[in-house]
Amino acid sequence: MNERITIQSAGATQDANGEMVPGWTDVATVWASVVDISGREYVAANANQNSAHTKIAIRYMEGVLPSMRVLHDSNHYNIESVLGQNRVSLTLMCTRMAQ
Repeated sequence: MNERITIQSAGATQDANGEMVPGWTDVATVWASVVDISGREYVAANANQNSAHTKIAIRYMEGVLPSMRVLHDSNHYNIESVLGQNRVSLTLMCTRMAQ
């Protein structure tokens, strides 16, 4: 676990005008192991797209849900499932879409 990631939860944030708008709120910044396990490239809306399936391992943490996302470097990962809830570690199965 040598990578720093931030886990985020969907919620409302305040914009420059003081209005509440949909956004993401940081839940925790933790050490993790980030490994791409598969990828694909396809054409959608006449543009090349690609995605990667990634496995992120972290130490056990209460409250991590598939509705959350992970930030790692400049990448955003959607959490698809949370595995191994043995109170020792968690494996987050994620999808990274190209930006």
